Amino acid sequence: MKTKKFSRVINYLILIIVAAVLGILSRKYGSVLPEFPASYTGDTMWAFALYFLLSLFLLKRSFSFRFWLTCLIALIDEFSQLFHTPWLDELRSTTIGALVLGNTFVWTDLLCYLAGAVLAVVVDYVFIRTRDYQVGRW
Repeated sequence: MKTKKFSRVINYLILIIVAAVLGILSRKYGSVLPEFPASYTGDTMWAFALYFLLSLFLLKRSFSFRFWLTCLIALIDEFSQLFHTPWLDELRSTTIGALVLGNTFVWTDLLCYLAGAVLAVVVDYVFIRTRDYQVGRW
């Protein structure tokens, strides 16, 4: 059982790194990408990575719980961008602050977060959890 848990943690860490790299690259090289991926990949990967980050700490919780928690945190994060105070704007002006907190409220970001969370659950169930359970059966 510990091997399955360790394997899942490693897979989650890899997926977080891949999502972060894809999201950052989509922002950095957005000018050379087609408009759709340039505009939406970063926010989608943000929620995707958030799901797996939460999963690292909530391994025993259901897919549904982690999905809804991801959506709730993403929703709070996006709506927090409507609030501007000097200290918060200063934090957002840093690279890490902008990546984590964002800068401006955009309705389409909510759809990206939903898509990222759904994609994460599908990847978790189909490629990670199902494989973990099948390994023990062979």
